[in-house]
Amino acid sequence: MRNRFTTLPIALIAAALSTSALAQGTLRVAMTSADVPTTGGIPNNGGEGARFLGYTAYDALINWELAKNLDAVASIRPGLATEWKVDESDKTKWIFKLRQGVKFHDGSPLTVDAIIFNLGRIFDEKSPQFDAPQSPIIRSQISMLDRWEKIDEGTFAIYTKTPFAFFPYVLTRMFIVSPAAWEAAGRNWSEFAKRPAGTGPFKITKVTPSVSAELTRNPDYWDKERIPKLDKMIVMPMPESTTRLAALRSGQVDWIEVPPPDAIPSLRSAGSRSACGPILTPGPTPSMPKARNRLSATSACDRQSTTPSTGKQS
Repeated sequence: MRNRFTTLPIALIAAALSTSALAQGTLRVAMTSADVPTTGGIPNNGGEGARFLGYTAYDALINWELAKNLDAVASIRPGLATEWKVDESDKTKWIFKLRQGVKFHDGSPLTVDAIIFNLGRIFDEKSPQFDAPQSPIIRSQISMLDRWEKIDEGTFAIYTKTPFAFFPYVLTRMFIVSPAAWEAAGRNWSEFAKRPAGTGPFKITKVTPSVSAELTRNPDYWDKERIPKLDKMIVMPMPESTTRLAALRSGQVDWIEVPPPDAIPSLRSAGSRSACGPILTPGPTPSMPKARNRLSATSACDRQSTTPSTGKQS
């Protein structure tokens, strides 16, 4: 995974407001997806879902490090687990220490039991919380996970089917949700998705199916460096590029993905900022190896008029 919002083919974005305006208020985003990605902690719509309704509202045990060393390959950083290691006597056993003092958006505490609950949601078909419609999204990506166990109130273990050195990296794809919020939703994942609760820097506060999802800043987020500057973000699906363009020009939204290429000069002349760069996704697609990704990114960007990823005109 590249650190600079990476590895799928190029995405060009345009914004109609200044960078300073992004430090407060509401940011309205037009996504390229055809529908609002699922909001219950297992987002669909591929990288689009994870980008807007995954990493924003939830944490994984291990998070991506995307804020430092932007030109290097992305590394990982502690998320809801503060440390992890392989058992020296059993290379399939990974031991994790839970971050203490974290609360879900509904106010319930993060516990080892909550982690066990989330593992059951995805990997245990006999558990009452098993999420049959959504779990395959994660199971297909973390297929090497075998079983788990609670060691004590601050420690747990996850076993893989065989030794798997990259296991910490794939765990970035499994977001943790509140068991208490699921109980409050009548033990129904569809109802939970209407008022979901994770631990992330934003809270999903309103979901209008097929229309939008609203996220508000979580001022109590445990990672103080990642508390959002925005008060609110609204994401809206607009799969047609001309629709997104019209929404930007009319002031319906502030930020769009992939504007029509022939509209970029007029957008710039009207004061919009644009940025060219690869988009955030958990890893390279099977059909596009890393070398081709880098070549595509280098060839597609107009470096004379745009600074990649910053939105600033050079």
